Amino acid sequence: MKKILSFILGSIVALNLSMSVANSAAKEVRVAFFLEWPTPNQEDKVKGIYEKALGVPVKWTNFSNGGAMTDAMLAGDIDISYSQGLVPFINAVKSKAPLKLVDIAMEYGMGGTTCVTSNASGITKANGSELEGKKVAVPLGTMAEYVFDESMKVVGADRSKMDVIQMDPEEGAAALVSGDVVMACLFGGNSIKAATAVGSRLLTVQEARDAGILGIDITSVTDKFMKENPGMLRTFIEVTHEANARYASGKSDMGVIAKDAEMKLGDMKETIGGFKFLSPSETEKSMTSGNLAGFLKGMDTPNGAVDTSFLPL
Repeated sequence: MKKILSFILGSIVALNLSMSVANSAAKEVRVAFFLEWPTPNQEDKVKGIYEKALGVPVKWTNFSNGGAMTDAMLAGDIDISYSQGLVPFINAVKSKAPLKLVDIAMEYGMGGTTCVTSNASGITKANGSELEGKKVAVPLGTMAEYVFDESMKVVGADRSKMDVIQMDPEEGAAALVSGDVVMACLFGGNSIKAATAVGSRLLTVQEARDAGILGIDITSVTDKFMKENPGMLRTFIEVTHEANARYASGKSDMGVIAKDAEMKLGDMKETIGGFKFLSPSETEKSMTSGNLAGFLKGMDTPNGAVDTSFLPL
């Protein structure tokens, strides 16, 4: 009799738990992303593959920077931030924001994030210290600021002696073109193209790589969405990695990706070619003992900020 009662009680508890999960499942998934930052999963975004896999509408919202993504997540307007810069995420969790890092969107060199000096200024890597006393545009709290700081170490310039102005990439490129600043640090293919029309990269992609300057973008999620919708989160990451595998095999529809990124096809291919989309096993290694782990440790990231359990291994 006790065994029968235990079985019945266990069944009731299991039923209540399943009903609770079903009732808490999201009726839509709200995702943040960037324009001018082409990724393989944009094909899945356009073709409705995420909706089909998740079984609910997926609302994608474009943001100008990773800090704005964080603000939207904390306001309850965004569930998942795809390809958020690592620096904005770290800044958020250091402030005890209820967010988790659950995947790596990509690792990249300085092809997609860079600092450009105006040709009119005559400032190059060789005389980079002349940036001191000048106005420079930097999207603060982003990976571009990290690139700015690391680049200044390479060229021997003191950031504290510059007039650093907060500008998002599009604004920074416009300011460089108009001559309002002598250098702009930016991300995004269109903004970099506009800036390099009147300037040159302070460090070439190879010089930045040789200096160990590496960019990492991640997928972050609110604690609330992760706890209430673990199956949806896992599915989102699985679909994303399937898109990455399709791209690696040369089967992505590049025209669809370019259009969704609002870039010309040639510019899009040049930008995406500088990104490395990791396999699930490569992602786990980076998160536990590789590039990401080293970055997080170096920036004294709080314990518990990373969750690898959602990777499709």
